[in-house]
Amino acid sequence: MSKSLAIQIKCMESVLAGHGPLRWLLLGVEKILKKVMWVYSRLRFRALCPTAGQDSVCHWSVEIKYPERLEIGRGVVIGPETTLGAAGKIILEDRVRISKGVFIETAGLIFDGNPPYRHHTRPIVIRKGVWLGARSMVLSGVTIGEYAVIGAGAVVTRDVPPYAVVAGNPAKVVKTFQKAE
Repeated sequence: MSKSLAIQIKCMESVLAGHGPLRWLLLGVEKILKKVMWVYSRLRFRALCPTAGQDSVCHWSVEIKYPERLEIGRGVVIGPETTLGAAGKIILEDRVRISKGVFIETAGLIFDGNPPYRHHTRPIVIRKGVWLGARSMVLSGVTIGEYAVIGAGAVVTRDVPPYAVVAGNPAKVVKTFQKAE
């Protein structure tokens, strides 16, 4: 390898390793893009869900089907890559926390005959203070009680009592805790 080629490779390595003005340029562009996406996500959320409660936020990557059927309380946080399928009503009460990749769907199929199967919708109610772990699923007709915790990857097909921790597929209560006084 020639000496000039080795010097050029060394220069490229130093630039790519974070030495030099390119690093600062990339960091500046990244910071600006993050701020733009932050503003975009809030404007998009308010346009789709104008009745959402004060201080509620939604990541820009969230998919919202039928936003007019969403009822969102105060201080709700909806994480990235979440899907809210509100063919029927979805109620998210105050201070609900929805982690990354959660799937909430009010629609389903009725398997009572030959295909094509009929669709049905049932509402989902998520009471105040609930935390939905990453990649969990909440299916139609479910009510999740106050301050319940849904474990990561859980599939909730039945009602969850207040102050319960559920996990698994299908979700089962693994722990309950007392209401803080």
